[in-house]
Amino acid sequence: MARAWRYRVTLGISAVTLIGTAVGELPPWVYKERQIKAPESLVIKVRSVVRTETAEADGKSIAFKVIAEVEKVERTSTRLMPGAVIEIRYLQHNYSQPMAGPSEVPALKEGQVCPAYLESAVEGRSYSPAAGGFSFTQLD
Repeated sequence: MARAWRYRVTLGISAVTLIGTAVGELPPWVYKERQIKAPESLVIKVRSVVRTETAEADGKSIAFKVIAEVEKVERTSTRLMPGAVIEIRYLQHNYSQPMAGPSEVPALKEGQVCPAYLESAVEGRSYSPAAGGFSFTQLD
């Protein structure tokens, strides 16, 4: 009887642990890998940010339209050059109840200078984050 009880407790703890890792934060190496594979690796200076909030049943969605100037190019698949002005679009979800999951892409601020790991969304006209919540952060 005690053995069956221990087995059930161990099985329950294992299930909870697996469920937690299945929907939890991604490990840092996943974000680093996405940064390495990003077609665009740049340093940008944010010129302007337009935020559009939309209410949803489980919280709100914020659409960002960022205009930024390319200050430095590490690599580019769309032939960007320093001085180019680009548009970056992405969504952020703010849930009314805390949710486990991958990091949200942070809100950029006007005047901010940061690395940018991007992919082309519309043939070099518009870009989107390529490394999730670490698209604008340097991971060493």
